[in-house]
Amino acid sequence: MGAPRSGFDSLVQTASGFNVAEAAAAGSTEPKPLPAQALDHSTGYLIALGIQQARIRRASDGGSWLVRASLAQTGSWIRGLGRVANGLAAHDPGLADVGDLLECSESAFGDLIAVRHAGCLSNKPPRWVRPAVPLGTHEPAWPASAGVR
Repeated sequence: MGAPRSGFDSLVQTASGFNVAEAAAAGSTEPKPLPAQALDHSTGYLIALGIQQARIRRASDGGSWLVRASLAQTGSWIRGLGRVANGLAAHDPGLADVGDLLECSESAFGDLIAVRHAGCLSNKPPRWVRPAVPLGTHEPAWPASAGVR
C-alpha cells in the first residue's frame, strides 16, 4: 500500500525549509540543499525499525500491525531536532580519520574499501562469503543448499 503521491527527497527538503535554513547557516541567499538525501535514508531506517517493532508485537501480542512513514514527517522530525552551532564549520572527516573503521577486500572490481562490520566475534569474524562481481557473472539459480524443490 503506497501513498497516492510519490515523494522526492530534494523536493521535500525545499518544501520543508531545509534549503533556506542551510543557506542561512552558510551565509548565502541562494537555497542550499543538504549534502545527502538525508530524508530518504532516515525514512528508510525508520521504516526498517518500525517493521522490526511490528514483528516483535506480532510475536508477543498477535495480530497485524501497520507501519507508516513519509518523507515530510521525517523532515519535520529532523528539523525539530535543531541545529548544531557552527555546524558548517565542523571538521569534515577524511579517510585518515576513519581508517580504523575500514576494511579492504578483493573483488572482481579490484580492491574494495568499505566500512567494516560493526559486530566483533572472536571465533567467526563477520565477512562476505561472495565478493561483489559484475552483473551477469553467475546464472540466476537457487543455491543447492537452499532446499528449494
